Amino acid sequence: MKNYYQFILLVIISSTLYSCGKKTNKDRAIALVESKYETSNQDLNFDGSKLDSLYNISPQAYADSIKKGNELDITLAELESQIEHLSQAESDSVGLISARLTKERYHLLELAKTKPAFIGWKLSGVAVAGDKPEILSFNFDKEITKIVP
Repeated sequence: MKNYYQFILLVIISSTLYSCGKKTNKDRAIALVESKYETSNQDLNFDGSKLDSLYNISPQAYADSIKKGNELDITLAELESQIEHLSQAESDSVGLISARLTKERYHLLELAKTKPAFIGWKLSGVAVAGDKPEILSFNFDKEITKIVP
């Protein structure tokens, strides 16, 4: 029974040491920036910084595109049903509006084909201490192994 308690104690200590030693994504990003600026005389403050994921198109923009596209489909269907009952001049006018909306709809369809894809990370809000305080941002690859432009 004594060996059982010793084993449990060893497991608890090992997992605690492992979790304390494990770096977060933000810690790795900060370490990369610090290593880049270690020879610089700039004093960086990471207290207000935050790490965000980067996408080729934001998920919110993608969702908005789908929503606006669906709304345009309804509007276009209504316009097309109204054209049949109008005179030629009115029909031409509504047809121009419909053509403009159709062009916008095709643009939104192209945007909808571009699914949001994760492309990396961004560390923003890094303050530089000095006479002229400035705020820096840094982009990283997916694995946070290097700073990218």
